[in-house]
Amino acid sequence: MQVTTEHLNLDNTFQGLSADELQAYAAKRLPSNFDEQRKLLLCGEYDNPSEGRKVTHVLNRSRHSVVAAGGGRNRFSEVVRLLRSGKWLGATGKSITDVVNIGVGGSDLGPMMGSFALREFADDNVEHQLDVHFVSSMDGGQLYAVLPIVDPETTLFIIASKSFGTIDTLANVETVKRWIAPALAESAWLEKHVIGVSSNNQAMTEFGIPASQQLSFADSVGGRYSLWSAIGLPIALTIGANQFAKMLDGARFMDEHFGSAPLLENIPLLMALHGVYNREERGLNNVAVLPYDGRLRYLPSYLQQLDMESNGKQQNRAGEPINYPTGPIIWGGFGPNGQHAFFQHLHQGYDDFAADFVAVLHRQAPGFSAAVQEGLISQQRLSVANCLAHRRLMWFGNGDHYPGKHPSNLLYVDELTPQSFGALLAAYEHKVFAQGVIWDINSFDQPGVEHGKKVAKEVLAVLDGEREEAFDDSTDSIIKRM
Repeated sequence: MQVTTEHLNLDNTFQGLSADELQAYAAKRLPSNFDEQRKLLLCGEYDNPSEGRKVTHVLNRSRHSVVAAGGGRNRFSEVVRLLRSGKWLGATGKSITDVVNIGVGGSDLGPMMGSFALREFADDNVEHQLDVHFVSSMDGGQLYAVLPIVDPETTLFIIASKSFGTIDTLANVETVKRWIAPALAESAWLEKHVIGVSSNNQAMTEFGIPASQQLSFADSVGGRYSLWSAIGLPIALTIGANQFAKMLDGARFMDEHFGSAPLLENIPLLMALHGVYNREERGLNNVAVLPYDGRLRYLPSYLQQLDMESNGKQQNRAGEPINYPTGPIIWGGFGPNGQHAFFQHLHQGYDDFAADFVAVLHRQAPGFSAAVQEGLISQQRLSVANCLAHRRLMWFGNGDHYPGKHPSNLLYVDELTPQSFGALLAAYEHKVFAQGVIWDINSFDQPGVEHGKKVAKEVLAVLDGEREEAFDDSTDSIIKRM
């Protein structure tokens, strides 16, 4: 039960379904119009009915797209070139040395994960040192850590927000404006130290960001699907525009695979069907994502948003209530560390679960001595050995003490590269899409989240003394104490 491709491989032996059983289940659960829906997604024509627009994130990595990054490849690449070469000068004539990405959700998780995972693949023809930092938390905790280690004169801020109205992001920006005030006039800061990334160009203009420093992407690209667009600027700044393009190539490879590979050789479709089977037939409500490579340590958090914000729904595409389970809870953590934390519960605890193991079989170690390279390669083998061992134990168990029978996927690559990384993320995107089609839900909206933002603004207005309103005894008591 293995599928191998140029950039990504899947072993689903320990899902416990034979090829015949899987074919029969697919015939039962895949809707008759699945092929049509898949084609619509891959050409950017799939409908997002609740928001009245198409779903077009796949076009950001299409060979035919002229706006694959930043409202135009040339502008995106030029911004990357200027910053990575040290030729982008701040208001006082000094080169930019630090970039702080201010965003949240899809404007933070994907860029941060990609920058961390792929930084060793940075183009090596750039001598200028450029450090990229990430700020997302509305409480200012990350700003508290970043601001003391950067200089207003040599720091550029990326304000990344699809709507350019996200309150979390703008709260951080307002604090940054206070921080730069003693060193730079706000007009100079906006002119030389800010890049806006959004689908709302008017809002960026009204904020004061020059048009040449606005990188846009389509409103039809969902936030959690946006790292392929201008939102991926921090990744490109970390590894270079050419390597960023290779990441897009890997994702496009998976798009083509998803669109053409037959069922038993189709990685995203197999992941989707096994996931639906585990949810509906085995009653498993959670999936542990367990990457066994430190470069992928942020993958569980990224997939948590991708899957749970997409398929955590209680109504169908027509807006009608449903009475069947949809997307599971996605959780997990870095596998080698998890072995010393929560794996005990996985092996012998009461609760059932499914798991996705993610492994990198080989790792090169350029830049180190031969002896250190040998040590790092040995450590990679150790990591893979532990991955395979715990995967076996979760399925086969060990007598009465380790019951086993916890189904899992093993996603693995020969080496982590920008291409294999892109293919891995695109495979998960298509898995989520296929499950949404099976469950007849809209995977491309988030009404629960949006309503939460609305209520938060109402509470904030009361906290700020702008209005008086009673909510409930508990909430009102906390407001009164503040």
